[in-house]
Amino acid sequence: MKTNEIIKLGTTLGLLYNEDDNYEYQLLEDTVVFNGVNGQRFLIEGAVMSDDEILGIMGESLIIMGRRQLKLELGTLLNITSDN
Repeated sequence: MKTNEIIKLGTTLGLLYNEDDNYEYQLLEDTVVFNGVNGQRFLIEGAVMSDDEILGIMGESLIIMGRRQLKLELGTLLNITSDN
């Protein structure tokens, strides 16, 4: 997969892409970094990985992001309720 295809697919699925977190030389080699929750980063190497591997990593990344987001929200809720 090419860089523009990876970025389009990832952002459509809900992965966060920030140009400032990607180096131009990596983008030229079809390597894209997506941002997750709380400092997580997910690397996709389009030149090395098959389309199935890319889709698998994107799916796993979304699951991990969802779990991390849930834990952050539960932690916030527990902090609010334990302050009473």
